Amino acid sequence: MRENVVAAVRCDRRDKYELLEEVLERGDFLEVLEERRAEAGKSRADFRVAVKVNLSMMLRRADVGTYTDPFLVVHLLRWLLLRGYENLVVVESQNLYGNWFERRSVVQVGARAGFYDESVLAAWRGEDRWMIPVRGGGVDAEVPLVDLTLDTLEEDLGGAAGVVPLGREWVDADFRVSMAKLKSHFYSHYTLAIKNVYGALPMQDKVRHYHCKRAVGSWTALLIHKYPVHFCVVDAYSAADGLLGVKMKAIGNKTHTLLAGEDILAVDHYGAKLMGIRAEKTTMYKHLARLSAPRPYKVEGNAGRLRPWRNIPWLVALFCAVIESSANLMDWMGALATGGYDRCFPHKKNNRSLFKRALYWITQPVNILLDVGFLRLRFRKRRFFRKIRQHQEAAPILCGSPFLLRKLAYLSPGDMERLADLLEKHPPGPVSFSGHYLFFGKTEAAFPARLSPAVIAAAKLAGQVYATGADARAVAAELRAVAGLHPQMFGKRMDYAYCYR
Repeated sequence: MRENVVAAVRCDRRDKYELLEEVLERGDFLEVLEERRAEAGKSRADFRVAVKVNLSMMLRRADVGTYTDPFLVVHLLRWLLLRGYENLVVVESQNLYGNWFERRSVVQVGARAGFYDESVLAAWRGEDRWMIPVRGGGVDAEVPLVDLTLDTLEEDLGGAAGVVPLGREWVDADFRVSMAKLKSHFYSHYTLAIKNVYGALPMQDKVRHYHCKRAVGSWTALLIHKYPVHFCVVDAYSAADGLLGVKMKAIGNKTHTLLAGEDILAVDHYGAKLMGIRAEKTTMYKHLARLSAPRPYKVEGNAGRLRPWRNIPWLVALFCAVIESSANLMDWMGALATGGYDRCFPHKKNNRSLFKRALYWITQPVNILLDVGFLRLRFRKRRFFRKIRQHQEAAPILCGSPFLLRKLAYLSPGDMERLADLLEKHPPGPVSFSGHYLFFGKTEAAFPARLSPAVIAAAKLAGQVYATGADARAVAAELRAVAGLHPQMFGKRMDYAYCYR
């Protein structure tokens, strides 16, 4: 019998894509995959693999600690495609944000996150899926991102749940992967692989359909028990702690850790341990542990306790549990934690009542108090722009364009140097991206920035340079000049953009 392993690796210097490949290897992912495929009696091309991501909790794209890194997801898809697994699907369902904001279908949120072109935000006409281009590194394919809320079937979960709507693609998959995000949560204390599967329950208003029935823990456990998760990957490369870590964290914790394993209870148990909390604190873990007894496991890797890390005070979690069955109270409390939202997701008209507007404006100072990083980020960006303009003679083209300056704020000095090299090498033309690969026309170039928004910013910056007819070589020289000024202006750390350190 195969040993029960949880791979947990931290590395501050290697890029996160190498780190992902290492935890997949240490966690015996290919061995588990091949074993399940043999049991199903299917070819690699026909074996259906579903990857459940934590995407719908993305409120602001820059808050990278709150949602599964889309470029890690694309790299996992690339890894599978290279090994002959072609029948892939990425799944997620809508959530309570759809009560308050427009454009909150999974397809639209996926566009804003960076799975595909952002124009889909406006182009969406009710489709339940959209194709993710997976290109680069020897792969050229498309994989659907499916909105489980719009693609359901009725199934008997058993127990107190009975016959309920479930996501079709999740139920029909031959192999299920929970690709979760590590973060704090004011209701369940933390979010890991089990909580991520709760998001596979398809109803959009999860408060009214699940919380009000106090069914979150039991129904999630029943779903996993009937439709098992065969492998887990936890994205803790950047993470979010504190009271609102589940929703927002302006400057994410730089934890640089990934976890992987076959046993969802073991992965959650060790993930919770890294946060300094008992896994049994969440109702979902407790319910699943009653259905499937936890097994001993071995840890492979060097990951240790995450520091600094702020867990949820028990009184906050208790308060959320007390009000859980009240839809209105949960809705109001949820609205109170949505300040600083992304302009791509405007408020719904039915949430523009005087009461709801007042509630929203109250939330601005509340969120600032709970996440001082929001102010730090704003301050650092303003200081960054001011410092760059003080050296305007070194970067006249960049300083002359507010658009280019805004994109520049996402790039580390290393990113600027890498982008300068690419601008010098490639002729003018369309620029696109697929995960961490940039495409200059048909030519690909890996761009493994620490932040996924940095890759998007680099693609948009290069595209704008070519679209406006600016001298690409001159812009490359300016990027190098700004990168050279970084230690003098902001200190010696070179791995992150100044604003996000």
